[in-house]
Amino acid sequence: MENQDGPEPSNLHHIKRPRLRLSRTRLVMLLLLIVAIPIFISLANKAVRENSEAIRQSFGR
Repeated sequence: MENQDGPEPSNLHHIKRPRLRLSRTRLVMLLLLIVAIPIFISLANKAVRENSEAIRQSFGR
């Protein structure tokens, strides 16, 4: 007699989707960062220019 501990293995293979390296959430966050960083840099440059202009005026130049 044969041992039948489990069901016989089927010939059908499960179709596996290729896993993404980046999840969709991380991809969206990365794209937002790529867009947001230049905006923040430009705002910081604008603030520095305005402050430097105010400092120049306070020294009477």
